Amino acid sequence: TRKYEPKILVWIAISEKGISLLFFAKQKQAITGTTYLNECIMQRLMPFIDMYHLKKKVLFWPDLASSHYSNAVTSYLEEKDIRFVDKNCNPQNCPQARPIETLWSILKNMVYDQGWEAQNIDQLEQRVSEKIKEIDINLVQRMF
Repeated sequence: TRKYEPKILVWIAISEKGISLLFFAKQKQAITGTTYLNECIMQRLMPFIDMYHLKKKVLFWPDLASSHYSNAVTSYLEEKDIRFVDKNCNPQNCPQARPIETLWSILKNMVYDQGWEAQNIDQLEQRVSEKIKEIDINLVQRMF
């Protein structure tokens, strides 16, 4: 038996314009700042911003994970003129202040609706991908 069940990290950016591409990481621990920068910020957040927003109107609000505030990430965001909530101003334990937390709650309910259970990590990833496509843009817009 395993001490801990396999997990996946799911990362997305949201705005009133919609939802970015998903990033999945099968993991045993938190992702590194380098992975976060390359996979989440550079490959997903920046194209999402470029497609839907003016940079000067964007305020990126990450959670308090260490990788989100690594020197490489914060330097990159500053270099690209993306304002972000400073770690010292980012409230702890206040999920109701971050719209993404509402989305995670809704998505979790959709994924595990009617007692659904994943048989393996790949099946869970597939289910999350399917359910995120079902989220109504009007619902996302109301979060803002």
